Amino acid sequence: MPNDNRSAAPAAGTQTRAERRDTRSLVINGEILLYGVIDPFDYLCEFSQGIRALDVMASLVELSSQPRISVRINSPGGAVMEGLAIYNALVACGKPVDVHIDAMAASIASVIAMAGETITMAENASIMIHDVAGGAWGSSEDLRDMADEIDRQRGIVADIYSRRTGIPADEMNALMMAGDTYFSAQEAVEKGFATAVAEPMRTAACALLTSAQLVSVNARPTTIRADRPDQAAPAASHQGADMPQDNRGGSNAAETVNADAIRQEATQAERARVQSITANVRAARLDLAFADELVREGLTVDQANTRIINRFSEQQEQAEGNGTTVNVDSRIHVGADASDRWAEGARLGLLTRASQSLGASLMTDEERTAARNNEFVGLTLSELARSYLSSRNIRSGTMNRMDMVGRAFTTRNAAGLHSTSDFPSILANTAYRALQNGYAEVDETFDRFTARGTASDFRPISRIDLNLFPGLDKVEEGGEYKYGTIGDSGVTVQIATYGKIFAITRQAIINDDLGMITRIPQRMGRAAKRTIGNLVFAIINGNPTMQDGTALFHANHGNLLTGAALSADSLDTARAAMAKQKDPDNIAAALNISPRFLLVPVALGGKARQIMASQTEPGQNNAALANRVAGMAEVIADARLDASSATAWYLAADANSTDTIEVTYLDGNDTPFMDQKDGWSVDGTEFKVRLDAGVKALHWRGLSKNPGA
Repeated sequence: MPNDNRSAAPAAGTQTRAERRDTRSLVINGEILLYGVIDPFDYLCEFSQGIRALDVMASLVELSSQPRISVRINSPGGAVMEGLAIYNALVACGKPVDVHIDAMAASIASVIAMAGETITMAENASIMIHDVAGGAWGSSEDLRDMADEIDRQRGIVADIYSRRTGIPADEMNALMMAGDTYFSAQEAVEKGFATAVAEPMRTAACALLTSAQLVSVNARPTTIRADRPDQAAPAASHQGADMPQDNRGGSNAAETVNADAIRQEATQAERARVQSITANVRAARLDLAFADELVREGLTVDQANTRIINRFSEQQEQAEGNGTTVNVDSRIHVGADASDRWAEGARLGLLTRASQSLGASLMTDEERTAARNNEFVGLTLSELARSYLSSRNIRSGTMNRMDMVGRAFTTRNAAGLHSTSDFPSILANTAYRALQNGYAEVDETFDRFTARGTASDFRPISRIDLNLFPGLDKVEEGGEYKYGTIGDSGVTVQIATYGKIFAITRQAIINDDLGMITRIPQRMGRAAKRTIGNLVFAIINGNPTMQDGTALFHANHGNLLTGAALSADSLDTARAAMAKQKDPDNIAAALNISPRFLLVPVALGGKARQIMASQTEPGQNNAALANRVAGMAEVIADARLDASSATAWYLAADANSTDTIEVTYLDGNDTPFMDQKDGWSVDGTEFKVRLDAGVKALHWRGLSKNPGA
């Protein structure tokens, strides 16, 4: 279109939205106009009409005071990923969206229209859908990658159409691949692509905006609003418009504008301006008299916001100079941007795939609900990497797959050099869930008969043994109370670190080796818990030297019994020996410790459970003779005891009431940690799994051993 037919650029010295914030308002009369090509890369052109997701999001912020968002579309389509970003922004804006298709919503523009709660089409408007298209150059592998990406994007678009219309996804895919398919307004309503057909006169004024007006939308968002005619009347003719002059209703059409409607719209706009300025002043905790001043000066909301920021900055500088603090309204919420939404969608999609691969859920109920119809579920790991680069506006079509995946590992977030890439972080999240799953599913026995302790660091910690508090002394009338003595066992506990490293490489991503992200960390989680169990049973089998210089199980401790096969007699003898353990302060008081657990090798597990469950005395012919050891202790059979002896068996007291064996964790955290760093020795990301714990026998009184026979 000739340059002389375009609106004039902003006057010199005028600061436009684009100059201030690198965004352009798409708002006219309180509505967002998506008129033009969906293209994120044309915004540097002075008279470009390309529509960016960034501008749509900025326009949504501009309309934040409105209860509903109205969007008008006349677009042939454009870039798929940019269109999806616009669709997601409208869906996530938190307000009902009313979409009006004024003439054409084709290709990705028709997808954007599906974000509307209501979709109203002009009687003479059309919707066009077709297959996703793209191009690439390079090796045959590059072309195959592009074909895969086109298929993936087709699936995303078809899913959006299907959810809106109720047409099954396979039918929608076939419809898209059939070529360009046009729907009239009535046909679109019947198929579910639209909800209503508007009167043709009502939409005429919207559809007749000239290119000059569109340029003004991008360059001067505050001055163009008065140029648009009322929706209820036909638009006046404009020089240089696309349609012939005789088809536009003549120059007298503007005379039919409803004056009352214009006044009402102006009143509503002024009310919204005053409310927005007042609310922003109040949020900055400034004097409301300042709001009145801004309103009287006739400033736009954007101009007023600049003044508010400057005034707030001045007050803050003054307060800092006086050593005081400025209180700011904390009710400020930062919405998720497109990158955040990609990260959340990809995280849920990969968790869904990982859960299916492991046959175990790695997700919460809320996450499973949020992951329904997730478009990332069907992506391979390399497709996920390419999608990540696309979300960062990085073209990967010319990269081979090794370079593409490597770029995904190293592309930083907007936070800068010291931030991490979302892609390996999403892999790490899934790997950690698998690690936790492996740790939780191990059926360990040690935590049933051991105590749990906490250490704040790696230094040795003394454990106090309360022993038996001495008996209370008789106090005569007027007599003096004496202090009792509490014994110190002299035991120290100390934790250590146990761990290993694994890596997720570029080769694993290209091979779609989901096991590197799921099964390996899951097995490491299992190994972490088994490591603690091994340490516990190493103490039982190893019989370590205690704080008194004597082995844990020893005749001097009264807990190493004469070898005897597992029977009612030998169990009764062991129970009596534990009950007769005495206070080490030599006050000759028996502690009456009761056994809670019977620890046996797997070879004796069946016999032990039989003895504990029998109602009559085992080995006796008298059915009336009750079993004296029935239910005496809970049987725990563990194969790690078989490694030392297939005949030895043990009794253990309740670790909550009597010191036995303690498992100590750093800060009480009994689950493994997983640290992540960019690979240096490998091309990918390295993960370190570690568990900080220690195991110690605190005392011998609550433990006893019979070597068996």
